[in-house]
Amino acid sequence: MKKCLIAFGLMLSSASVLPGQDNSILWEVTGNGISRPSYLLGTLKFTGEKEFYFPQEAKDKIRSADLFAIEDQVDHHAQHELNKALHFEKGESLATHTTPQQYNQVVTLFEKEFGISKSAFESKYARLKPLAISVAMTRLSLGERVKFYDIELLRFAKANKVKTYSLEKIEREAAALNSFPVNEQVLALLHGVTYFEEQKAEFVKLMNDYPQGNLEEIVEYTLHPLDNNRKFIEAFYYKRNEEWLPKIEKMMKNNIAFICVGIGHLEGERGLLALLKAKGYTLTPIKITR
Repeated sequence: MKKCLIAFGLMLSSASVLPGQDNSILWEVTGNGISRPSYLLGTLKFTGEKEFYFPQEAKDKIRSADLFAIEDQVDHHAQHELNKALHFEKGESLATHTTPQQYNQVVTLFEKEFGISKSAFESKYARLKPLAISVAMTRLSLGERVKFYDIELLRFAKANKVKTYSLEKIEREAAALNSFPVNEQVLALLHGVTYFEEQKAEFVKLMNDYPQGNLEEIVEYTLHPLDNNRKFIEAFYYKRNEEWLPKIEKMMKNNIAFICVGIGHLEGERGLLALLKAKGYTLTPIKITR
C-alpha cells in the first residue's frame, strides 16, 4: 500500500535510492579541497516520543562541529509563515474543495478514530489544507506526544554552544508547499482516510526503519501522492537541493559543519548526496549503533 500521510518536513522523497548506495542516515563529507570533514544527517519531521531516536554518533559529531544547520529557522515568525501556507484563505475550507460525501468521510474518521466531534473538527481542522489534515491524522494516530527532529537537534546544538544557521527562509519552504495543487492534496487525503488502518501500521514501520537506516523502505513510504506530480517534486525537493548546495559548500569550506535535512533531500539522482559527489566530494556512510 502506498502512502499519503505526509507533509512539509515529513515528506521524505519520491526518488529511488542510488544503485549501490550504502544505507545510513548519517554521512561524512570529505575531499574536494576541504581540510576537515563535515556531516549530513537525514531526519524525519517527527516521530512518537517513545520512538524518537537521536543516535550517539550524531551527538558526538554535533559536539565537535563549528556550526550546525537545519532547513528553516525555528521561531515565532517561522511558525506564523508555515501556518499561513498550511491554511486556506479566508472564506475557504475543506468543505469548499470537496463534495459533501467526501467531506463527511473525513469528519466521520475524526469522530470514529480520535473522538473529535464535527463541531470540533470544523473549529480546529476544517480550514487546514488537506496536506496539513493528513499530517494531523498521522500525529493523532500515534496516540502519544511527538518529538520534532529539527527542534530537538537545534536545542542540542545550542546547549553545546555550536553556532546555528538555516539553509533557507521559511517563506521558501512555504512557497514550495504551495506548489502542491489542492485538488491533488484532496485525493491524497481521501486515500489516507480510505486506508487509514494500513497507514497507521505503515507509519509505525517507518519509525522503526529509520534508526536502522533502511533507506529503501523509508523512501518507498512516500511515493503515493507524489507519483504523478513532477512539478511538486521539482519544487519541493530538487530546486531546494540545488539552492542549498552552494550554501552547504560554503559552510564546509573552513568549518566542521553538521547539516540536518529531511532524509528525502539526501536521496536520488538529484539528492544532496549525488550533488556533492558530482562536485568531487567523498561521501562515506557512518555506521549507527542503536
